[in-house]
Amino acid sequence: MIWWPKETLLLSLLLVPPMVFFPAICWLLAAHPDPDAALALFWFAPLSAGFYALVYSQWSSAHAWNKMGRLRQWREDHGGFLCTIPRACGWLPFGIVGSFACEILFVLAFRTVAWQSSVEARLRLWLCLFPFASHAPLLRAWLWRRFYA
Repeated sequence: MIWWPKETLLLSLLLVPPMVFFPAICWLLAAHPDPDAALALFWFAPLSAGFYALVYSQWSSAHAWNKMGRLRQWREDHGGFLCTIPRACGWLPFGIVGSFACEILFVLAFRTVAWQSSVEARLRLWLCLFPFASHAPLLRAWLWRRFYA
């Protein structure tokens, strides 16, 4: 049981920074496009979108309660620790599955556009637009929070 927290901490230290800085990584890679890096980003992007959906679901709710001046009551009013954490984790699969679906739609739409430019220019454009497509479920989460919460 002692090894489990160490592995979790190590995994968090390795995965959280790339998930947080994913859009910036895409835009930095656009300067020197690499097809292998783009493929790795395609598979890693849903983790980043799921992470942001989880963080946003908690941050936006706590922020709204802070504006009402009742931040200390926020967790108790939402059922306590055992209710708020699973609810936040419910947003994680929404972010992952939604991101993957948006990525597939983006790739299909990107392939149908007639291009007359070089492969490098197409890949550069793909890397610049890809973070918007992969994080599109966050727009859905933001709209839901805006109108229903």
